Amino acid sequence: MRAYFHFFLWSFLKFVRIGDDLIEQTNTMKRAILLSFFVLESTLLMATIVNDSIKVTGDSIAYLTLDDTIFLSIGPYQEKVFHHFIAPKQTLYSLSKFYGLTVGELHFYNPELKEEELAPGQPIKIPIPNKSIIRYQIEGFNPNKYIPICYRIKKGDTVFNLAKRVFQMPIDTIMQRNQLTSFNLSPGQVLQLGWMSLEGIPETNRKYRGHPIWKKNDTLRRKYNQNLESQKEHIQRGVAFWQKQRKDDSKLYALHRHAPINSIVAVTNPMKNRTVYAKVVGRMPDSVYKDNIVVVVSSTAAKMLGAKDARFYVQVSYTK
Repeated sequence: MRAYFHFFLWSFLKFVRIGDDLIEQTNTMKRAILLSFFVLESTLLMATIVNDSIKVTGDSIAYLTLDDTIFLSIGPYQEKVFHHFIAPKQTLYSLSKFYGLTVGELHFYNPELKEEELAPGQPIKIPIPNKSIIRYQIEGFNPNKYIPICYRIKKGDTVFNLAKRVFQMPIDTIMQRNQLTSFNLSPGQVLQLGWMSLEGIPETNRKYRGHPIWKKNDTLRRKYNQNLESQKEHIQRGVAFWQKQRKDDSKLYALHRHAPINSIVAVTNPMKNRTVYAKVVGRMPDSVYKDNIVVVVSSTAAKMLGAKDARFYVQVSYTK
């Protein structure tokens, strides 16, 4: 239904543009028409998302269709993500290309993924960069080429925080777009924030490759390399341990027997060819960990290393 409405709106606006010379005060009329149609579109959109039945699925031909609606959520590093629900014939490789990612980056956001287990209806978490959120319908905007981006209010959300800190847009825009008459928000309430192209996310829209936690990892890597200039590097090989049952805390830390407290250690998983840098926050008690365990890492560090078991083989490098 929304697809037919978009086509009608687009065709009508083209007609208005053609008749510019025949209508006095055309610009004022256009603004009134655009506002009226936008209110109607917002009303139609909100009527279709009273529950979670509207999802991003696409079909076997297109990854996004005009029937899709994107619901954003906010990650621990303020990254914006949404779930794409797999449709028949969609693969991780083609999905990654459509959203400007690598398959490896999809695994970073979805560590439980296995290609052979991909099934229709399976949710895949997709990060969306700010550059791919179309915040305004500027001249030439074709509603047949974009789908709505929405956000479902959670406890503690405020209009100010969403506008200024999360989505970087004027408060008045959010208020008018969603016909809000007050600043009061209710959990579960749906706000439309913008639109996204049906053509997906170009790779050039992504300023940084990988999950935001890898930014932190890169910062720790640079500190480690700086320490190499004035300190001696020590290398160990053995078993790393992590507590699989502990909730992911999005932190990179480690316990070690010899590395100085607050220093950085480099932990490499040779089976996955991945290296993670972690801050040493304490000592490993010998009464708890046997000699073959050379480092204890946080759950986030372990997942970034591709660990599946609580114990896995690593190489640990540290400076002192």
